[in-house]
Amino acid sequence: MCVITLARSENNSWQYFFPPDNAQFVSLRSTIIVRPSLPPSCQFTPDSLHISVTGSESGVHHGSFLLAGDNETCIFTPDRIFSPLETVSVVVTASTRSVAPLSFTFTTSERKTYDRSVFAKISDETPLANNRSQDEMYGKVTVVNGVSIPSDFPKFIPTISKGTAPGKIFIGNWNWSGERHYMMILNNDGSPYFYRRLPGAHTRDFKIQPTGTLTRRVYDDLNCFVEMDSQFVNIDTLRCGNGLGTDEHECQLLPDHHCFLIGLDYHSVDMQSVGGNESATVIGNTVQELDEHNNVVFSWRSWDHFSITDAVHENLKAATIDYVHMNSIAVDYDSNIVISSRHLSEITKINRKTGAIIWRLGGAHNQFTFVNDPENGPSYQHDVRPVPGEPDSYTMMDNGNFHSPGFSRAVEYHLDTVAMTATKVWEYRHTPNDYYTYFMGNVQRLPNGNTFIDWADASTPKATEVTPDGQVVYEANFENPTYCYRAFRFPWVNVMKTPYLIAEPSPDRITLLFNKFGDTTVARYIVYGGLSPSPTTPIDSTNQPWIDLTDLINNSTYYFRVTARDNNGTESPFSNEEEVNVNLVPRGSNLVLNGDFSLQKSYWQFYNGSGGSSVSYLRYGELTVAIQNGGDQVFSVQVFQPDIPLLKGSDYIFEFDAYASDNRTIVAKLEQNGGSYLNYSRTSQTVLTKTKTHKSFPFTMNNENDFSARVVFNLGLSADTVWLDNISVKEVVPAAVTKDPTLPDKFSFDQNYPNPFNPTTTLRYSLPGRNIRYHVALTVFNITGKKIVTLIDAHQASGMYRMEWNAEEYSSGIYFIELTAAAEDGAAPFRAVRKVLLVK
Repeated sequence: MCVITLARSENNSWQYFFPPDNAQFVSLRSTIIVRPSLPPSCQFTPDSLHISVTGSESGVHHGSFLLAGDNETCIFTPDRIFSPLETVSVVVTASTRSVAPLSFTFTTSERKTYDRSVFAKISDETPLANNRSQDEMYGKVTVVNGVSIPSDFPKFIPTISKGTAPGKIFIGNWNWSGERHYMMILNNDGSPYFYRRLPGAHTRDFKIQPTGTLTRRVYDDLNCFVEMDSQFVNIDTLRCGNGLGTDEHECQLLPDHHCFLIGLDYHSVDMQSVGGNESATVIGNTVQELDEHNNVVFSWRSWDHFSITDAVHENLKAATIDYVHMNSIAVDYDSNIVISSRHLSEITKINRKTGAIIWRLGGAHNQFTFVNDPENGPSYQHDVRPVPGEPDSYTMMDNGNFHSPGFSRAVEYHLDTVAMTATKVWEYRHTPNDYYTYFMGNVQRLPNGNTFIDWADASTPKATEVTPDGQVVYEANFENPTYCYRAFRFPWVNVMKTPYLIAEPSPDRITLLFNKFGDTTVARYIVYGGLSPSPTTPIDSTNQPWIDLTDLINNSTYYFRVTARDNNGTESPFSNEEEVNVNLVPRGSNLVLNGDFSLQKSYWQFYNGSGGSSVSYLRYGELTVAIQNGGDQVFSVQVFQPDIPLLKGSDYIFEFDAYASDNRTIVAKLEQNGGSYLNYSRTSQTVLTKTKTHKSFPFTMNNENDFSARVVFNLGLSADTVWLDNISVKEVVPAAVTKDPTLPDKFSFDQNYPNPFNPTTTLRYSLPGRNIRYHVALTVFNITGKKIVTLIDAHQASGMYRMEWNAEEYSSGIYFIELTAAAEDGAAPFRAVRKVLLVK
C-alpha cells in the first residue's frame, strides 16, 4: 500500500509550488504552479522565471507562464499532456538574485480521463426507497399569494413558525421515485416566492454566494456547478481544472470571484497489505482554488497528506474505496481554508499560501482535547463552517454515524490553538427523540444568532430554525418524503424581467402556468402560441397566472410563450418557450394514438439495442414485429408510444390483442418515459401463444401526474414474430349523474371527436333552458374563411344535440365549425368556433 506525505523543501525562496516534490498520481493535464517568496520591494513578472519541464516518457515540454491576479502566483501550462506513469522533472530559476533555483519531481497518473461513473458507483449518498402519499387528486390550478403552482410541485409544510430570522428558504427536493425536481425559494408558509422545474436529475446546494450571484450543482451533460444572475440565468460554469472531475459537494465563491471546488482524483492502489484488492480503485480529493479567469492558482491533494488507512470505518478490502469523501470547504477569518473530510471524521485547516496543514481536528490524527463533549468529537460530519465574527469557532452537522447509539446534531466548537482544546459551546439535538440523518445536511448561523438546520434525510425536517437557547421557532418538511442536500435562509427580494412558463397537458386541456415572480404590477398575461417555434401571434390573455386551452388542433405540436403587461400597458419580454404535443380526448376515450394501426405505424416508435434486431411492418391491419435477434435484455426490442397523460388517483384499463409465432413472454406496461422508468401499470411478464388473445390490465395511477408517460412493449430475448393490435389505455370514468339530460343549464359546443378524423366526426352541443326555441346555425369554413357547407340552419328547442359530419367529399386540411344559437326571446346569442383537422 502506498502512503504519501508532502516533501518539505529547505529552499525558503519559494512560498508554494505544485505538484509537491515526489507526488504520485498527478493528473496528466496538470499545470505547474509556483509562488516565490519575494521582499515587498521586489517587482516580479513571469518573464523573471525560466522553467524546464521534462517527462521521462514524453520528453521536454514547452508552454507558457501566466501571472495570476494576486501578482505573486505563476501558472505554467504545458503545451501537451504528460504520459501515464512517467516521472516528470521540473527546474525553475528566477532572474531575481534573492530567489534560489527550485527543483522537484512528480509521477503522473495511470488514467488519461476522468470517468464520472466510478464515483457514482460508490457514493454513500444513494437515497433509500420511500413510501409516498397517494391521496392527492388532479384538480384545478392552485394559486397562492398570486403565484400559480404546478400539480407536481412538492408541498412544503411548516409545523412551527414563530418569530424567525428574516429571509426566505432556498431549497431543492431530491428523490428517485419519479417526482419532478425543483429549485425553490419559499416563504415561511411554504408557498413559493420563486421556482423552476428542472429537467432530468435533481439539483444540489442552491444558494447565494458572497459575489451576490447564485450557484447550484447540475448533473446531466454539464456535471458541474453553474453560476446564475439575479434572474436565474446561467452566466458561468464552474468546474475543476487540470483534468479532474468536479465533485458534487462544494462550490464556494469569494467576493473577488475566486472559486473553491473539490476535485475527484482516483487511482489503482495495491491494498494487499491490509488484506485488500491488488488493484483497488481509491478515490482521492483535491482542493482547487480557481481565479476569476478559471486558472488553478492553488491545489491541495489528499494523496499528499492523508493515509488511506486513516479511514478507520471504511472497508479497505472493497474494490472501490472512498477514503476521504471531502464535503465542504470554507474560508476562515484569517483567509486560510478549513475542509471537512467525512470518511476520516476530520476537520483540517490548511495554509492557503503554502499548502501546509495548520491543525487537524477529529479522526485518527486529532490534535485537540475535546472539552464538555461526551461524544469526543464529530463522527462523519458535514458542512463545517466558521462562525461569522467569532474566530476559531466552527459549526457543523455531526451526522453521528458511529456515535453509540447513532444520532445527529448541530454542534459548535471553539478551538484554543495554544492549549489545543476543542470546547463544545453549543449544540442542538431534537427532543424528546433524536433526529438521525446518516448523510448530508447543513448548519447555517444566521445574522440574528439563530441557527438554520437541514436534517437532509427523507424522514426528517428540511428546515429547523432554533434560537441560541435551543427554542425551535420554525420547522418544516416536504409532504412527500424527499431528500435535501443543503437548505438555507437568505434575505431575497427580486423582480423577474420575464414570466416563467410551465405547460401541463392533460386529456381534456392544455394548462399553461406563468408567473413573473416578485412583480406585483402585472395586470394581464398575453399568451402567444402556434405550430412553429418562437410564436408571435397572441391567442389569448388573462389576468390570472394560468389559463386552460382547449380550442387547439388535436394531435399537433404547439409552441407557447407568454408576456406580462402592467397597468401602463408596458409588455415584458417573452418567457421561456414550451413545446407541447396536443392529444385532447374526452375522458374515457383511448389515450393511445393509432392503437388499431389504421394509420400504419404513425405515432409509434421502435428501438433495437443490446444485441436486438427486428423489422416492423403492417399485415392485415396488425403490427408485425419480426425479430431476428432477441438480444440479451427484455428491452432489446421495443415498440412504444410516448406522451400518454396519466393523472394521479385515476383508474385506467390497459388493453391490447397479441399473439406470437411461438409461445413466449413479453413485458407490456405504462411507464415513466426516462428517469427511473417507473412501472405505473405494475404489469410484469405477459404470456403470448400462437392464438390471438385479448389482454386487459386495470391499474390505478398511484404516482404523481405524468403528462408524458409511455406505453411500451418489451419484446426482447426471444427471436419470434409478435403481432400487436387494438392497443388502448382508457381512464375509467364513473357514469355522470344529471337531473335532466335534455335540459342543460348552459350553452356548450364540445370539441369534435375524433380529431383528426377520416372521414366522419361527431359534433355535440347544448341549448339551455326549458321550452325555449333557438335559431341554430352550424357552418363549416375552410382555412381562408370561405364557407363550404351549412350543416344545420333550423329552429331547435332546449336540449342536448349530437350529429355526425361526413367530410368524404372534402380534401385534407384544417376547417373551422361555427355554432350560433339565437333565442326567440331576444336574449344575447351564443357563438362558438372549433378547429377540426381532416386527415385522409
